[in-house]
Parts: sequence; structure tokens; C-alpha cells
Amino acid sequence: MDNQHLRSLRLRNFRSHESLNLDFNSNFIFFSGPNGIGKTNILEAISLFSPGRGLRFANSDELRAISNLGNWNVFSLFEVEKEFLEIEIGEENNGKKIVRVDGKRKPLIYVGSVLKIIWLTPAMDRLWTGRSSERRRFLDRIVMSFFPNHPKDCLFYDRALRQRNQLLKNNETDTSWFLAIEKQLAEVGYRIDSNRRKVIDILLQAKNIKEVESFFPYLEMHLSPPEISNSEDFLEALVNGRAKDRISGRTLIGPHRSDLLVRHSAKNIEAKYCSTGEQKSLLLSLFVANALAICNQFGKPPIILLDEIVAHLDQANLANLFCQLQKIKAQIFATGTERRSFQDLNLDSLFIDLKYTAEGIGCFIN
Repeated sequence: MDNQHLRSLRLRNFRSHESLNLDFNSNFIFFSGPNGIGKTNILEAISLFSPGRGLRFANSDELRAISNLGNWNVFSLFEVEKEFLEIEIGEENNGKKIVRVDGKRKPLIYVGSVLKIIWLTPAMDRLWTGRSSERRRFLDRIVMSFFPNHPKDCLFYDRALRQRNQLLKNNETDTSWFLAIEKQLAEVGYRIDSNRRKVIDILLQAKNIKEVESFFPYLEMHLSPPEISNSEDFLEALVNGRAKDRISGRTLIGPHRSDLLVRHSAKNIEAKYCSTGEQKSLLLSLFVANALAICNQFGKPPIILLDEIVAHLDQANLANLFCQLQKIKAQIFATGTERRSFQDLNLDSLFIDLKYTAEGIGCFIN
């Protein structure tokens, strides 16, 4: 199996880091330091080398350093299938994001087709009890790894949806306007729904998924409401639903109303009704299945980001998670305040302490 590794990272005017240079020669890198020093900011910088807006879902102008001394830039050196790629992501003077690969300008979708990066954050602990929009975003994040055009489709769909909703609120009677927008919604909406369902099947059918059961509960997943069978049927439903939508002032059907539903298979309980510990285990089961599916689909493990993982998992679940991830030989970046939880896991480790110095934030390897 081929691998992908991040070998170096350079941050300039990014969040709390005016200048930070890091080199990595291990499969497990753990960042420690006091709260607020910028550990998560480093993981966020790495997450930008994938489709979408990173693990905090931030706009480009939110990534600029607090000092506001200039545009932000993230420089990296990745080793992918024994070849090296220099990738830069940064902010132009007009505030837009720019991507360069080996000095040549490229769309972010190109980087997403080459690199596979997944992450766990503390906010995901509330995934099963939160809003359906949060679960859609979580699923769409997974879909992006398998269908790099998915973010573009979602943006296009959202824009067309806002246009249709505005026509409804304005009580527009020109059916030609509606039809033009609805044709776009039907085509792209069907593709979004189809790709989401394909990825759910990929996750459930991932090779070695049975291994997940030995540590984490086996889960069942499906998307509600029922599948959009084709774009023509979806278009017809949009046209027929105008009167009802006009009363509500918004579009009541489509992939923007979908929800990812998960059940604890052994107990036959929906995730939202499980205990807090069971909900975390279901999340880990899905996360490991995602990593395995990427391995199977692309022949290489993803780069994995784990934010404050020790604070949100007990030692048993932590050991089980790393047991699974070590099998696929993924490169893992993690943050936290305590590293002793990892010292007995037999990891190829690099521990980096972030500390305040007279010159700013310093990194100390120990």
C-alpha cells in the first residue's frame, strides 16, 4: 500500500502564528502546550489541504493572524506515493484563497484529488444530538474524499436554492423563472443525494469493516428522506410543490433537508438515544470505517488529525482507536495537554511542545 505523509509545514501570519516552521519524520506527531497557544490552529492549517474550508469551516479572512501584518500563507511538503509535492495555500490581496502546487496555480479540487485528510474534533461529540445540518456537513466532508467535485455541487445547489426561495418570498408568478432554477436544482440535487448514498454504501461495505466490531459497535446508516430516484422526478416534485412551498416561503424538499441517521446495531437504538459513551464509540466506528474505506478506494491511508483526543476518550477507547489506525499505517497529528496516554501505545512518535518565548511561540521537540 502506498502512503502519504506531510514532511514539513510553514505558517506565515496564520491565526496565532506569525511565523512557524515544522518538520515531521514520524507517523505520530503530538502537539502539547497551554490552552490558546495555537495547537488546533496547526491542525486547521493542515486541514486546508483538502476540499472545503477546513476543520473550523472558516472563511479566508478569519485565518489571518491577529497582528494583521499581512496575508496568511501555509507552505507544505507532502510525500505522496514516493514523490514530493510542494503545496502552498494562502490569501491574495483581494481576500480570495489561492493554491499553488510546485509553484503552479491549481484549483483546490486538484489537491483534494491527490491528498486525503480526515479529522476528529471535540465538536463532533455532539453530532448525534445536534442539528441535521451538522450531520449533513459531517457526511459531506466524508463525501468530498471520494467525489472531489462534491463541494462545488453543494455550493451551486445552495446558491440556486436561495434564488428559488427568494422567488417564493417575493410571490413571483413568472413560472419560467422558477423552471430555470428548478432544472438546476434537480440536476445538481440528484447528484448530491446520489453521491451521499454511494459513500454511505462504501463505508458500510469497506473491507475489514468487521474488525471495527471487535472494538467499536457495528452501526447501521441511512439517509432520510427516501432516495431521489432521478433528476426528472425531482424536477417534477419541485414544480408540483410550488404552491406548498410558497405558503412556507421556502423549498421543503431536496438534499438540503436530508439527515444522516445512525443506529447502534447490537442494541437496535438510534444514536441520539444512546449513552454518551456509546455515542462516542459510534462516532469512532464511523471514523475508522472512513479511514478503511479511503485505504480500499485509493490504495493509501488518509492523513489523520485528532484535536484534543485525550480529553474526550478514555484510555481503553484511545488504545482501541490507535490499534485500528496503526494497522493502516496512517500518519496522525494530535493535540492535547497530556502525552503520557500515548507512551504505552508503541507509536513512532514525535512530541512537540509549544511554549511562549520572547520571540513569540516556540516549538520544542522532546
